[in-house]
Amino acid sequence: MPTKTYPERLRRAGVLEAFFHARSKLGVDNCVVVAAKYESNTVRVLDKSTLFAAIQEVINENPVLAARLTERGRNGTTCDPVWVRLPSLDLNHIVSFLDVDSSDLESLLAQEFTRPFELDVDSPLWRVTVLTDGTILYTHEHSMGDGQSGLAFHLSLLSALDKLPEAASHSGEVAIPDVPLRPALEDAMPVSAPVSKIFKEVNQAINPFAARKRNAIWTGNPVGKTYKRGVNIRIIRLSAEETASLLQLCRRNGATLTGALYALIIHIIAQELYAGPDPKGKFNSVVMFVPISLRPHTSAPPTAICNYVSYYQDVYPLPAASRANKHSYPSPDRFPWKSAASFSATLKREAPKAPAAIGVMKALIGSRENYSLGLLGKKRETTVEISNLGAAKPVQLTLDGSATPKWTIPEAVFAQADSTTGAAFKFNVVGAPAGGLGISVTCGLDAVDEEFAEKCIDAFAEGLKALASHKDEAIISSAL
Repeated sequence: MPTKTYPERLRRAGVLEAFFHARSKLGVDNCVVVAAKYESNTVRVLDKSTLFAAIQEVINENPVLAARLTERGRNGTTCDPVWVRLPSLDLNHIVSFLDVDSSDLESLLAQEFTRPFELDVDSPLWRVTVLTDGTILYTHEHSMGDGQSGLAFHLSLLSALDKLPEAASHSGEVAIPDVPLRPALEDAMPVSAPVSKIFKEVNQAINPFAARKRNAIWTGNPVGKTYKRGVNIRIIRLSAEETASLLQLCRRNGATLTGALYALIIHIIAQELYAGPDPKGKFNSVVMFVPISLRPHTSAPPTAICNYVSYYQDVYPLPAASRANKHSYPSPDRFPWKSAASFSATLKREAPKAPAAIGVMKALIGSRENYSLGLLGKKRETTVEISNLGAAKPVQLTLDGSATPKWTIPEAVFAQADSTTGAAFKFNVVGAPAGGLGISVTCGLDAVDEEFAEKCIDAFAEGLKALASHKDEAIISSAL
């Protein structure tokens, strides 16, 4: 009888990787999706053979694309999750070509979150969907990479497409790269937490005063008693010109884009609560959650697929609401820039402390499964998540060394779900290499009442467009 070969073990899963893997086993919609539209300035079409050849180069740079997680040891017993190399990989089974364009991209993104990956078979934790207008959806399991990793895939693919010769071909059978994985986050940088921070987290969890204070925090509907899939998605786009104008406004007022989005969102929520479900002001605050990339602390390039992320989270008071306001969003000439600048400064101040949050997570979460199950049937922990991947800066070098790339990405959109226990509203932001901005707003089907959610998102879209098209006197005079 032939000896059964055990898959090549690469390394143990890191803290974040194991955490997301455990959630996926429970049925959490852990996927991250980044959709990008590819255009070429040549007559070349993005055919299957060309795309496969480019993806091979992306896999060569990111061997985690040819790996999976397992909890089965060599002797058949259960072990902590480890990364093992896949014995083979066929792109014909991973890449799908749909006979539709991106006109209904919101529905296509929503469908991605209803398609869980198989976790205990020899198949990868990612997939690609290609549409007729050159839009490519890249979806991966959160255990494999963070939000930046979705953008990294596209930047790497864009670079590979420009380097390919005209006659590039590929059958779909991947040559598995025999190289090690990038280290887990805790091995790539220090993430230990001071004892004082761990004590603070424990005290907040058991302090009865903190529990009473939570009753005045609006976080949407309570979490359901079981994990289930399904999100509502809205996509909002700004042109390169609108994006440039908005960013200039932010800079002139000492704020970042994330800070401006915070000020806009929190104003809208306060107004809509006052006008609808909370006219007497029972709720006075919300919980903000902002992922913070830890890549600057490591050697990971922009094209790396990895889980190098932490977060900032805190409670913020709702601004005063009034029925006298014409819209639930602030008018551009009275935009709360002081609030935007303050939130921006807080994020800048707290960013260096973000690695310690992973240390707290490692110290306090004994059972990953029990932690995730313990969130069910409780008050939702977070109101708003703003996940900003930043502006995509292509890492391109053409084969002939020319300055003009053959391929560009004029549009990009980023989306994530965690519909059952995640934030009531998730604002997912990414800047396309061509200069435009794509924002998806995702809400779990039961996280927020549908009518309230639609009013908030409509106001956000209108308010963002109004702000992006606003020309204040300082900007006009500086342009003269």
